[in-house]
This record gives sequence, C-alpha cells and structure tokens, in this order.
Amino acid sequence: MPRDSWTPDRRRGNRRVVPFPLHARIQGTAEPVSVQELGPGGMVVESPHALMAGDVVTFSLGTETQGIGPLQGHVAHCRLILPFRHGEPPVYLAGVAFEHVTPVDSARIAGWLGDMDDRGGPRSTQNS
Repeated sequence: MPRDSWTPDRRRGNRRVVPFPLHARIQGTAEPVSVQELGPGGMVVESPHALMAGDVVTFSLGTETQGIGPLQGHVAHCRLILPFRHGEPPVYLAGVAFEHVTPVDSARIAGWLGDMDDRGGPRSTQNS
C-alpha cells in the first residue's frame, strides 16, 4: 500500500514548530513568508502564493534581531490550505529542503533550534 505523502513519517529529519516570529525572504517575492517549522535540513513556510515543487529558491531567514543568508534550497512540496472563515484568503504550506548551508549559517540554525527546545515548544515527529 502506498504511503500518504503528507504523513509525518515522510520526513528525512526532524523539524520543530517555531514558537517565535521567524520569517523567510524568498527572492522574487514581494513580502516575507512565515516559517512554521524549522529543522537542520529544511523548513515549512506559510505563503500567500504557491511555490512550485522542484523549484530552487534563494532566501534569507531572520528574526527581529538576527538573520542569515542568502541560502538555497529546493521546494519539496506545496499544498493549499483552505481558509477557516469566510472571506479569509487561502494560504499555502511549502516544504523547503536546504542545500549547501555554510557552517556559520548551520550554527545559527542550530542556535534557533536550541532556543525552541529551551522554550519547551512542541516538536514535530521524526522518522528513522
């Protein structure tokens, strides 16, 4: 039986739900997108526009006080999330797998992940 591509075990690494404002600025888009989940190898962003699976994207990541980038990654998946209330716009959730992260940027991502663990936020499931 084929596995559902949206089940938590589809991931190759763990990601954590981001408990503080973290944004990605993707080149070619007008406004930053909200990072919903982050891991050492990728992220899930919420965007008002669809990102095409397979596309390579260049982006920067940042909080109010610190940022990294430019980074590159490829869009692993993108799905439409319908609005909860009438009149709200739909949003897209897109998974982006990081490519060629420098040691400095990797250390910053690890620091953010450590901050998430210190805050006791929920952890996403991980597969083996």
